[in-house]
Amino acid sequence: MSLVVDDVSSGYGRATVVASIGLKLEPGRISAVVGSNGAGKSTLARTICGLLATRSGSITLEDRSVQKLSAAQRARAGIIMVPEGRRLFGGLTVAENVRLGAFAARGRRKASMRQVETLLDAFPVLRERWSQRAGQLSGGEQQMVALTRAVASAPKYLLLDEPSLGLSPKLTQEVFRLIQLIAAETGAGVLLIEQMADDALSLAQDGHVLEQGRITVSGAAGELRSSQDVRAAYLGTIL
Repeated sequence: MSLVVDDVSSGYGRATVVASIGLKLEPGRISAVVGSNGAGKSTLARTICGLLATRSGSITLEDRSVQKLSAAQRARAGIIMVPEGRRLFGGLTVAENVRLGAFAARGRRKASMRQVETLLDAFPVLRERWSQRAGQLSGGEQQMVALTRAVASAPKYLLLDEPSLGLSPKLTQEVFRLIQLIAAETGAGVLLIEQMADDALSLAQDGHVLEQGRITVSGAAGELRSSQDVRAAYLGTIL
């Protein structure tokens, strides 16, 4: 049931941005990828979801290759990305944005909308904003809507690209609490791409440090967070 990235390289034009990437995502577990600006974090997420082609290596979902699947096909297979910047339809209501996500769920739509109800119960502000236009919400509320829309898509794996971007520390903690609930309630594996390394590694079970397009350290997130060598060598500028 895992999503496996094996020795993957990708990039833009002639430039290779990420190289020899290997990681494994498991259902219900949060894996954090942390690193500085320009390390290749977003490129990695775009490659896994199919927006960028792999130049080498393989990506498999539940032991089946997704190499030849488009981004839309990967979404229908359960690989859902929440991109940096949220990308909501500002003129549509929160309810309409969430229901758009359900189109990818197909036969799993009823189950995914029950999971959405669980999120609405846990985060009443989402229910309060249900009939408001998404463009009228705060940045933190918009991020919550983007995550809820992703849940409506019945994800097997969620790729979250910088969900804390532009948010206050308080709102970041609310968004991270929602991410934790999503993993627990839906059983989806989560790849959390973040610059806020300390927060991300506190939330995740597994961690990876990405520098200059390569994973330099991997391990249990708690161990990475507490390792003095890792903090000094890799996390000092982004904690």
